[in-house]
Amino acid sequence: MSQVTRVLGCSPLTARYVYSNISFSPNSMFEQSLRWKRKPIWLPTAKSKVFRVPPRPVIPDEEALEMKRLFNQYRTAVKSVRRYMMKITEESKVKLDPLIIEKAKEEDFLSCSTINDEWNQNISVQREARLTKERLERKERILYNVERKKRIEEIIMKRAAENIKKAQELIPNLITSSNIDEAIEEALRNVVDHNFAIDFNGNRYTGDNNDLSEYHLSDQKKVEASQ
Repeated sequence: MSQVTRVLGCSPLTARYVYSNISFSPNSMFEQSLRWKRKPIWLPTAKSKVFRVPPRPVIPDEEALEMKRLFNQYRTAVKSVRRYMMKITEESKVKLDPLIIEKAKEEDFLSCSTINDEWNQNISVQREARLTKERLERKERILYNVERKKRIEEIIMKRAAENIKKAQELIPNLITSSNIDEAIEEALRNVVDHNFAIDFNGNRYTGDNNDLSEYHLSDQKKVEASQ
């Protein structure tokens, strides 16, 4: 700012005004500079005009009368506008009466309460319909689960009955403390030898290990002879 003041040769206040209201652009050929119509009001009186007494203007009578008429007309218009604004203000004051405001609040509350009651009624109807539908769905789901559980229990009971029936069929063949002696005697009488062999023709050979080895050797000789 000090550099601008030194370049322009003016006071800092004038430089600040110029700096804030005039944009300096390098491409100034498309711009037009405008001078002030009069110097700014914050500048002091020029030294050449400090002691100058301006002459009193001489106004003709006709012009003075016309100016007075225009001033009276202006004053009447301003007075009418002022009274009109005062009237509007008074009307607004009447509207801002506390009793009127309280009454408006009560009316607004009643209207809002009526709307709220209508909304609550509609929502209650929708809620009852939704709850009725949910109850029916829940009832159907419970009945389905009950039927499904019954079917599962029937299948389990059926399988249990079959297993019991099979167990009952095996009861006569079971060895108990009462028939254990008979079972031992039956086992001794009917000895089962699981040590046997089968040849290529399906013949079954039983006996001790030596005999079985001979059978195997004879079968092997038969195979070699056939080859």
